[in-house]
Amino acid sequence: MSQQKPITDRILEFLRGAPVRDFEALVTRYPEFSWNELYLEVSRLNRHGLVKVTRGVGIFTIQETPA
Repeated sequence: MSQQKPITDRILEFLRGAPVRDFEALVTRYPEFSWNELYLEVSRLNRHGLVKVTRGVGIFTIQETPA
């Protein structure tokens, strides 16, 4: 049986290699997590400086911050 990666690892992996991703693409990519679970984790990562969240009208984007 394969072991699933934690939500944090999955989000950061999703962001690698792409300059900017919209949150809805993240929700679509990981249907095993609720919208709320992903939002809370992205918010936490933003507070810790690991991702940058940009809010627009009706959409927000996320990107990994440089190491």
